[in-house]
Amino acid sequence: MFAKNTANKVQDVVLAQLKDIENAILALDDFVTELVKADSNKETLRPLMTKVHEAENAADRTLRQMIESLDSSFLPATRTELVELGSICDSIANKCHHFAQMVLFQGFKFPEAFTRDILEIIRLTKAEFALLVAAVGKLYGDFGSLLKDHSILDEVRGLETQVDVIEESLFERTYALDLPLAERMQIAGHVDHLCDVSDVIENVADKVQVMLIARKA
Repeated sequence: MFAKNTANKVQDVVLAQLKDIENAILALDDFVTELVKADSNKETLRPLMTKVHEAENAADRTLRQMIESLDSSFLPATRTELVELGSICDSIANKCHHFAQMVLFQGFKFPEAFTRDILEIIRLTKAEFALLVAAVGKLYGDFGSLLKDHSILDEVRGLETQVDVIEESLFERTYALDLPLAERMQIAGHVDHLCDVSDVIENVADKVQVMLIARKA
C-alpha cells in the first residue's frame, strides 16, 4: 500500500492516535464501573470524568500532529484518506467524553437492574476497539494479509451487533418503567450515548474496508 519508510511513518502516527483513544475508552470503563456502584456520586465520578476528558484532549492533539506530519511524501489521495480515518477515530474519544460529561453534570444514575447490561456494553466496546486496532495495524503494516482476509472487520461488526441487541432491550425496558416520560427519555438518551462509542468504532471498520476496496481496485 505504501513504500516501506512511508508505511512505517503512517503506522506510527495512526497507532499513536489509537493509543490515546484506547486510553479514553479505558477511562470510560473506569467511569462506568464507578457509576453503577450504589454509593457513587459526583465527588467520586468527577476525577474519573476528568481522566476521560484528558484522554480525549490527548487524542485531539495527536490527530493534529498526524495531520501536520502528512507532508508531500504522501499522495494527495492518501493524505485525504488518513485525515478522514483520523477524524472518525477521534470521534470515538469525543463520544466517551460526551457520555461521561453529561452523566456527571446531570447527576444521573442508571436503574440498578440495568447494571449487568451496562457493564456488558463496555466490555463489548473494549473488545470491539481491540479488534479495530489490530485491523488498522494490518492496514499499514501488513496490507496484503488484511486484503486477503478481512474477517477481523466482520468480527468488529459482530460485536457492535451484540451491543445493538442490548441497546434495544434496554430501550424497551426503559419505556416499560413506571416513571415520568421525561425520566424514561433521559435514561434512554444515556443508553444511546454510551452505545454511540460502539457505533463509531463500527464506522471506522467500515472506513477501513472502503480503503481496502479502493486499493484493491
